[in-house]
Amino acid sequence: MSPIEIISIIFVSALLLSALIIFLGGYITYRMAFYNNPKKNPPNPYRHVKDDGSESSKLSKSLIDNIISLPGENIYVTSHDGLKLRARLYFKDKNAPFALQFHGYKSTPMLDFSGGGPLAMELGFNVIMPDQRACGESEGNTISFGYNEHKDVYTWIDYIKKNFGEDAKIILFGVSLGAGTVIMSAGRGVPKNVKGVLADCPFSSAKEIVTKVIYDMKLPGKLLYPLVRIGAKIYGGFDPDMASPFLDAKATEVPILIVHGEADFFVPMEMSKKIAKSSEMISLHTFPEAKHGTSFITDRERYTKLAKEFIGECLKEEKIIN
Repeated sequence: MSPIEIISIIFVSALLLSALIIFLGGYITYRMAFYNNPKKNPPNPYRHVKDDGSESSKLSKSLIDNIISLPGENIYVTSHDGLKLRARLYFKDKNAPFALQFHGYKSTPMLDFSGGGPLAMELGFNVIMPDQRACGESEGNTISFGYNEHKDVYTWIDYIKKNFGEDAKIILFGVSLGAGTVIMSAGRGVPKNVKGVLADCPFSSAKEIVTKVIYDMKLPGKLLYPLVRIGAKIYGGFDPDMASPFLDAKATEVPILIVHGEADFFVPMEMSKKIAKSSEMISLHTFPEAKHGTSFITDRERYTKLAKEFIGECLKEEKIIN
């Protein structure tokens, strides 16, 4: 065998090995970051509630107990890519505005909106709480950090318009992944029905939050992110670089209220600050000592006051705020 043939074999072998590493590594990172099987891993609304006897734990449990007990009905839509999506509808009045509330990563509305759901009901809203794709009773296996989820927001808006009137007024709510999702939808042209967005602890972009989580695992985030991106493209059918609440927020034509806990170590508060600086339509309020998604629990009175004032401004013509 000639030296050229040996070099050729080595070169081809190296290419094949590199391809194997990329495809295998991409699959592993896709499964870790974006894959979810809600049938095998049903969300537990009590998963973050500690049995430590603290007042915050007691409050969290009582809020979840309450929302689970509230009467409502299941409703369904079909997503743009053919998935059956489910939501819980709490109907008050055909003339009332709608609160459309989107939960966080691998979570459930019974957890993330255990406080925000009843608050919206008290303010006179009809409330719709979807199970995000690949979560709860909704179909799908890929969580795309807002890339597909923001399109699901439009699908639910269309459901409201079709079933409750073309002029139905809507406020979008989101927590964590849901917060990023509703900001993305606001920046990509929501119908005039949407009067405002309340986003609790959003991430600035899929790339930044994924890289941050990799670093939290004591691994090189910038080095591994390209592999994560390849995995998302090959196995998830989406590009995480195209999921950026920060970039979409610049184009919003509806007001956005962002709240964020100052002790949030999962989605850093700096991400919300970055988003808030992108548009004059955005206001930001932070909560000292609040961790990820716990601003309502930490200071219920202040959170409620901010929400009422914001919603009141968004729905000036509606007499729903006490």
